[in-house]
Amino acid sequence: MDRLQGKVALITGATKGIGEAAARLFAGEGAQVVLCGRSVADGERIAAELNAGGPQRAAFFRLDVSQYDNWQQAMAFTKKAFGKLNILVNNAGISFRETVMETTPESWAATLATNQTGVFYGMKTAIALMQENGENCAIVSTASIDGVVGDAVFFSYCATKSAVESMTRCAALYCGNNHLPIRVNAVAPGYILTPMAYEDARQNGQTIEEYCAESVALHPIGRMGTPEEIAKAYLYLASDDASFVTGTTLLVDGGYTAQ
Repeated sequence: MDRLQGKVALITGATKGIGEAAARLFAGEGAQVVLCGRSVADGERIAAELNAGGPQRAAFFRLDVSQYDNWQQAMAFTKKAFGKLNILVNNAGISFRETVMETTPESWAATLATNQTGVFYGMKTAIALMQENGENCAIVSTASIDGVVGDAVFFSYCATKSAVESMTRCAALYCGNNHLPIRVNAVAPGYILTPMAYEDARQNGQTIEEYCAESVALHPIGRMGTPEEIAKAYLYLASDDASFVTGTTLLVDGGYTAQ
């Protein structure tokens, strides 16, 4: 219950799905958490729930991950609220169900702005703040099975998730080469039942039941994953349990990529 005691974590996309599950898990493990997202109502509600009946464990900051100035403000907010930063979880993401020929310049730019540029901005601003405290720190970013294997109908999404894996390796090497106590890793989930799954089903003209049945068949383990299972992978990589792990992507995919 105390694997993150004394740690301060900033989690993007923390107002729903995997990000919300991670925020709740991290707070339960002793961390103070800055929840970042675009939904003020959801963010403030979750923070209030985490703070109920005790000292302040959570605070909400409205963040558009595609805006560098907003990232700088988020880091300043984190330092003012909790004094430091030990953990960054780059969890925010979007997807469009489009092939290479269906992808528009607008959807391409939007996907890169959130899924790739947002991760870059998070890494850059977090490393700068983490260096100030001299403590062991960790960055965990969300990759995807779609960054490991191709998918004809998720052209821009696959491109950005492959980039996250490469950025993770490069940032990990930078921290190691410069003797910074900051580990950098990623998690690549399989198909998880989140609000993004509902949106994907809508884009594909499916009911969520049809979408889930199709997705379950892709995983040898025989089911989709849960947000809590991905949050536990984040926790492992963010905690000192993974003290010798950096520059890697952890596949949490029910056997999807083993086929």
